[in-house]
Amino acid sequence: MPDYSKLRGKIKEKNYSEKEFANLIGMSAPTLSGKFKGISFFNTEEIKRAVKVLEIPTKDIYMYFFEEKTE
Repeated sequence: MPDYSKLRGKIKEKNYSEKEFANLIGMSAPTLSGKFKGISFFNTEEIKRAVKVLEIPTKDIYMYFFEEKTE
């Protein structure tokens, strides 16, 4: 499962609540929560919208959306 801690940190850094962020990228807060819990995963379009909203450089996309959790 991807480690979304950096993504969550970026959301806070931009002063968005997770609910606000979900709305900005066109999903419900429960759907976003499910993605953070690994119930479902971000699709390409959702990632594109999130990258735009959070101003994530292209070179850092992997780090925010695909890097695996290390125990």
